[in-house]
Amino acid sequence: MKLSEAERSQIRSSFASMTLPEKIGYIFEYYKPALVLAALVLIIAGSIISIRINHKDVLLYIGCANTVVGEDLEHALSDAYIEYEGESPGRSEIRIYRSLYLSRDASTSNHEYAYASQLKTLAAINAGQLDVLFMNREAYDLMSARNYLLPLDSLLLPESPLYLRAAPYLTENTVILKDNEIEHTLDDSIPYQSVTCQAVNGICMNAFPLFENASFSDEVYFGVIGNTKRLPAVLSYLDYLTSDPLPSFTQIDSGDAI
Repeated sequence: MKLSEAERSQIRSSFASMTLPEKIGYIFEYYKPALVLAALVLIIAGSIISIRINHKDVLLYIGCANTVVGEDLEHALSDAYIEYEGESPGRSEIRIYRSLYLSRDASTSNHEYAYASQLKTLAAINAGQLDVLFMNREAYDLMSARNYLLPLDSLLLPESPLYLRAAPYLTENTVILKDNEIEHTLDDSIPYQSVTCQAVNGICMNAFPLFENASFSDEVYFGVIGNTKRLPAVLSYLDYLTSDPLPSFTQIDSGDAI
């Protein structure tokens, strides 16, 4: 409704006679919808700006299963590789799942931890957020048997420098193609049966300088998750891990297996 000149004059006169708190309250009440909308716009805009400023591109998702790495080795597996690739650690990252525990025969005290780790690992795989794993033998056997690991003999180009470096350490393991584990678990009178094959799906990493210098007491295996969508990055990462001499460091702190 359009106000007359007399009405507008009366409003101006009334507003002029108000105290400062009354004027603020009047403005807020009169313009409340517009002020609320403006505040929401500012909050949303601030959130978007903050997300963009703090956002990092994930180059790879890696996991450490039954294997603990020290601070220096973790730096070598993450930020040092990012710099090696010519990227900025402030803009890119290697996302690490630390201290995963994968076991078929976890003790009573470790059972809940093992169960939670297996759920976390499976969720990450299903979400496409796990590309490679560093594992001890137990975890490697388990991941191989469940057919989660990519065959490496078909991934590495024959006679390529990377293949020639990795070939002596390629490892064959059992893959279960089909079994009756559920039926056997529900009724142990039913004998366990399975159909298996052998696949080259791991690399023993201990002989490479990066891991040799870490002085692991057990063997550490490298495996590629079968559904990874980052194969070029995985190959580049493996090339970096097997480099000799190391790109930018020579002495790594010790790590060990769980």
